[in-house]
Amino acid sequence: MGRGDFQRHRQYLMNPDIRKPLDEIYADLDAFTQEIFETDTERFSTISFYNLLPPLFYEGRFIKGIYFSESVDLLNKVFPQLAPVFFSFAYSMWCSYPWSTTADAYCKLYDNPSREAWFQKNYPDRAKKILIPLMDSDFTHEYLISPRNIAQKQIDVICVARLSEEKNLPIVAQALKIYHQKYPHHPIRLRLMVCRPFDLKNPQTLEPHSLREWQKIEAILGNPFDYLEVIPQVDYYAEMPVYYSHAKLCIMTSLLEGKNRSILEAMSCNIPVVCFQEYNQYARGDAPIFPEGAGLCAAFYPESLADTIYQVLQNLGEFHPRRRFLEHWGRKNFFNRCLDSFPYYRENVPDYIPGQAYNNLWLDLALQQNYQVSLHDFLYGRSQFSHLYGLQQIKTVLERWIKLA
Repeated sequence: MGRGDFQRHRQYLMNPDIRKPLDEIYADLDAFTQEIFETDTERFSTISFYNLLPPLFYEGRFIKGIYFSESVDLLNKVFPQLAPVFFSFAYSMWCSYPWSTTADAYCKLYDNPSREAWFQKNYPDRAKKILIPLMDSDFTHEYLISPRNIAQKQIDVICVARLSEEKNLPIVAQALKIYHQKYPHHPIRLRLMVCRPFDLKNPQTLEPHSLREWQKIEAILGNPFDYLEVIPQVDYYAEMPVYYSHAKLCIMTSLLEGKNRSILEAMSCNIPVVCFQEYNQYARGDAPIFPEGAGLCAAFYPESLADTIYQVLQNLGEFHPRRRFLEHWGRKNFFNRCLDSFPYYRENVPDYIPGQAYNNLWLDLALQQNYQVSLHDFLYGRSQFSHLYGLQQIKTVLERWIKLA
């Protein structure tokens, strides 16, 4: 899945110290994307159309909407009528800048001036795209992914990770072994959420690469189930907030990703996060992984991970992850950042205040008039137009939007 040369990314998955000039590293990061293009016909049914703001006509004034998708070029080609009524915002579902040529804006994940300058120098045809540093273009729903009323924490440490090499789970296994040796007075168990079929009695349920990763874990721990419990597929939105809320701590062990949902989901469910300080280091530059008070970072070796887990567990009262999350992320912040990035809205929406688009009364009244729903409810998915899947759904409602222009 995806397009480009993933082999150029593979070297970064388990090696935090790449000895290359920064320009070459940036080129490697941009060598692969998971966007959906017109040749990816097998993925057409999974295309997402996130309708951040629908087109509006109110009090004699027309306002364009914003949609974001991993398939902007395809959508703009199949539905050229979208451009007059929507700004488009592309994301790559990875650490690369999007490859889309027709999007009005790109998700660049992090605010990294060095990488931005490199991009604009090397891609002059795309240099004027609006770049929005959103880290998580996954549109986290901070009320759906939220703490549950759990009387007692029953999970010491949770890790949401496929059995895949980029998740560095053998290092986690080594860290668990070291932890039990160094801190026998404070034993822990890991809850590993693999989000895939997992049945060791039927090895055929595991993909070959997943079975290899599990065998590495077995070689380190002997009997892994002395240290951890594996949870296969779950109903993500119904069950994952419950698992997070039962946990004291979440660990994320990748070195290179695009957007890792578990970091923000854990924070939104008010549990601190531990990850490696080298996580997405070349994509981030000086941008932090998360704000102070949301978790701690370990160095990329097992004993540091073990010690950092212990440090967080011994000082849980010092962390306020959901508060830090709500200050920076969630759909309200996402909405404000996106609209602020387009001068169009400041110039055309009545009473527009930067950083306060979510609270704009004119937009709220226009949503109610056009779609019989408040801005809040539209943003949080309570309209049939909020989030569309696949080309057919988009085609079905496109005529309604065109008539507003």
